[in-house]
Amino acid sequence: MASEIVAAGYQDVRDYIQANWKYIELRDDLGVAVLRLSPADPRVSWTHTAGAQTLELSIVITGSDAGLVLPQKFASSLVYKVASAGSPLTSVQTFTTFEMASTSDQLTIKHSISVPVVV
Repeated sequence: MASEIVAAGYQDVRDYIQANWKYIELRDDLGVAVLRLSPADPRVSWTHTAGAQTLELSIVITGSDAGLVLPQKFASSLVYKVASAGSPLTSVQTFTTFEMASTSDQLTIKHSISVPVVV
C-alpha cells in the first residue's frame, strides 16, 4: 500500500511552488502572451494567507506600464518556472476579457493555485 502525504508534506509542496514557480504570464483573448512577470516585479505579489491550501498571485497592470502597446486585451494567465519559453505549470486561468485602452486604465488579476490536502 502506498504511503499518504500528510498535511506537512502538502505545505512543503505549497512552499516549493511559492519559492520556485516564479513567472506569471498574461495572455490576450487569442491566447497570445502579452507579459511574463516575476514576483520580483513590484506589480506581482503572493497574496494568500500563510498556510492556505490555495496559493494566490496578484498582478496589477496599468495602461502606463512600460512595454504595453495600447489598446491591449487581457483574458487569461498561467504560471511558469522560467522567464521565457518552458511549459506551463498550471492550467490556463481565464477571466472576463479586459481591454486596456488608456494610460489611466488599471487591471488587477488574481491567479489561484490549488494544492489541497486529500483525505
